[in-house]
Parts: sequence; C-alpha cells; structure tokens
Amino acid sequence: MDQNATPIIDALREFNQKKIASYDVPGHKRGIREDDFQKLVGKDVYLMDVNAPVGLDIFADPKGVVRESLDLAAEAYKADNAFYLVNGSSSGVLIMIMTVCHDGEKILIPRNAHKSVTNALILSGAVPVFMEPEINQKFGIASGMTLQTIQKYAAAHPDAKALFLVYPTYYGACADLKQIIEYAHSKNIVVMVDQAHGAHFSFSSALPKSAAELGADLVVAGTHKTGGSLTQSAMLLHNGGLVKYHSVKKRVLMLHTTSPSYLLMASLESARKQLATEGEEIFGELVSECRNVKREISKIPGLLVLDENEGVASMTYDPTKIVINVTKLGLDGFDVYDIMFEKYGIQLELAEPTLVLAVIGVGDTKKTVKKLADAFKDLSAAYYGKYEKLDIPEEIVYVPPQIMSPRQAFYADKISIGISEAAGRVAAEAVMIYPPGIPICIPGELITAEMVEEILYCQKNSNCVQKDSKETDKILVVEGGAEKFD
Repeated sequence: MDQNATPIIDALREFNQKKIASYDVPGHKRGIREDDFQKLVGKDVYLMDVNAPVGLDIFADPKGVVRESLDLAAEAYKADNAFYLVNGSSSGVLIMIMTVCHDGEKILIPRNAHKSVTNALILSGAVPVFMEPEINQKFGIASGMTLQTIQKYAAAHPDAKALFLVYPTYYGACADLKQIIEYAHSKNIVVMVDQAHGAHFSFSSALPKSAAELGADLVVAGTHKTGGSLTQSAMLLHNGGLVKYHSVKKRVLMLHTTSPSYLLMASLESARKQLATEGEEIFGELVSECRNVKREISKIPGLLVLDENEGVASMTYDPTKIVINVTKLGLDGFDVYDIMFEKYGIQLELAEPTLVLAVIGVGDTKKTVKKLADAFKDLSAAYYGKYEKLDIPEEIVYVPPQIMSPRQAFYADKISIGISEAAGRVAAEAVMIYPPGIPICIPGELITAEMVEEILYCQKNSNCVQKDSKETDKILVVEGGAEKFD
C-alpha cells in the first residue's frame, strides 16, 4: 500500500468542495452561525466536522475510505488489523481486557499499570494478579517486567488467561518484549500491551520496535501522545491467532461512540502518514539531539538524568523520554514543574516528588529539545547549594496485599475516613498523581502506612492528586467498622 495515501482527508476535502446543504447532525450545520469557538479555531474545523455523510464511509462497518485508512494504519504498524479510537488510549485498554478476560478469570498485570487498567478490571470482573516490576534503584522508580519474573508469576498462576504489559513505561523503560511474547504464547496466554507512550516505535531504526511488530495479540498505541494526532485519538492494533477479530470489533463498537469524530480520525491518518514516510529522518535527528541534551543536563550541578544505557538488566529505554531527578537542588519535582512553566515558559509532561519528565514527540525539533538544557542550567544556578535536600517519601513500587478484587471493592459498602487514619483498611477507590495516572492505591488493596505518607505528601505539595472522595483529607474504604485487616 502507498503510505502517502490519505483517503479520509481526501474524502473530506472532496465533500467540502461540493457545498452540500446539511440537514443532518451535527447541529452547527458546518458553522453557518459563527460562535466564540469558531472565532478561536476558524470555520474550516466546522466544515470538516461531519457525521458520516455520503462518501465518508461508516465507522461501524467500514467498506470505503475508513476501511482503506485502517488498512494503511495496520500495515504501517505491522499488525493484522487496526481500529481508530476517538476516546483515547484508555478506551483501548478497556476494550483489550474486556475482549479477553471475563468475570473471575485471571490476568497478570504489572503494578505500575495505568488507572484505566483498574477500570477495565472493575467492568470485566477479571481478577488481577499484580506483579512487582523491576526497580531502577538509582532513581527509585518502577521499570518494566523481565521474562524471569513473568515466568515466576505464571507458574504460580497456571490458570492465568492473559498477560498485560506496559511498553514503554511512563519513564521509557522497555522490556525484552520479543522473548516475553514467545514465552506467553507457548503457554497459550494472550499478550496485551499498553503502548500508549510508544506510538512512534517502529518508525525509526533509532527507536525500539512496536509491540505489534513483535507479535503481541492486542496493542494500544497512543498516537496523540508522541505520534502527532489530535488529543484523544489513538489506535488499537490486533494480530490474529489467539484473539478473534470479531471479538475485538464487538467490544470496540460497545465502548466506542456511534458518532466518531472525522477530525480525530483524519488526524490519526495524517499522523500515520508522517510517521511512515518521515519517521526515520525525524526521529533519527530527535534521538541524536535528546542524547546530546541528556549529556549536557547530566553535567549540570544538582541534576541526575536517567541514562538509557544503565539501570535494570535486559531493559532498554526510549531515548525520547528525558527523566531528571531534581532533589539535590533542594526542590521537589512539583516545585520544578511549576518554576519551569512560570519562569521559562516550559510545560513538562509530569512531576513526581523526586523527578520531572519531558516527553519528546514527532513535533519537536532540535531547537525545542535544546531549550530544556538552557532552562535547567539557569535553574541550577538559581537553586543549587542554597537549600537543604528535601525529605521526600519513596514512590510506592511494590505490590501491596490484595484483599479483594477491584470489582468487589468497587461495589462494596464504603465509608469515608481521614487519609491519615486509613492505614490497615481496604481501599475502595483509586488514588493517584495524574499524570502519570499510576495508582498509589487500587480498590481492594490494603492501604499501607507508606501509601498514606505518599498521598499526604503529594496532596500538600501538588494539585495533581486524583481520587473519588469529595473531601480533600478523606479516602473511601470498604466498610467494616473498626475492624482492621492484617
């Protein structure tokens, strides 16, 4: 297939030229009445915001331009099939788990998985076997999974139906996926991969290969994160064999809107074309510049940069993730995150107590990457040696006791108690810093003293803590009076 082709974009352009009178939805009628949003983004956005008119194909049963566009995406990612997602990577995670795992069936999951996994467990009723990921001791952060660890958990749970992996992790760690997939398939275990932060993989020899190319059964690629499509757009990739196409499609249509945005689908198509035709050149240059900037920042007093060539054995790192420990500046990650925005006009991807993360995507250039080093040099000059190192709690990177399944805890009777009093109780809600959206505690887990310490610190020092409880100082736990769980 010709990866320069853009069938959806071509069809939108042709439709717009016909100047059709719209007596269908959406109600803005392609922008006839100007409103404030149109003044902001322009009328062209409204002209292209259509709902499957003649010639634009039907998402639920594509036979024309949408079908062609999906086939191009599958070929580009070296998968058997592709589905466009207009509700983000999170919807893809729900679809994957609900396709493969039914109520009561076991699934192996690293504990540093995204919160959407917890939601999928609640909806599907699947029973998680949380695995402890490898730890990058130098940075105190969770990394990927090794084959040996997965083999240990699979042996202890021979009835596990599926294996869920994060590739890369939020910090860029990439497990040796090829050998893990081969092992899982030898045990008839379905492999699902959250590649939300690796949509650019496989499009440059300087980058890791995509999970779909390596043979995973189901893969979510967060195209909007690093691949250049509009926010909320992603792709679900499928390889036949252990998982049937019709089973995936059924869940896609169940969890997908019946009115998918052609703007989002067109942006996915455009991103695929750019990655497939220009990715080698773009990311070859960006990877080289990222490595230069990492070396430069590592020499700045008070800063420690995650080196992609060190850390956990058998792990590689996505070179386009720039992870910086900032605690020797006498600041925590939340402080640096705010200072970078307010003083230097830099929006970082995330802050955690000890570090910050910058994500480099297809839209970056040598100039934008270099700006990071200049800003951190100035930051170090302003703060290094002038403040004492902060007392920061360690990130939760172990597997807490699972007292009940997330679904059981979600539907259990609950009470709201003070967070400081919650140690020893069973969590009835997920609490996390977002981003990255990796839960500090998950429904059904025993709340530990370490969890309480981390939640309280993050609440005090950032506005990124997410939970269900309305009261800031409260947390939902499974009702049980004064009874404690040992």
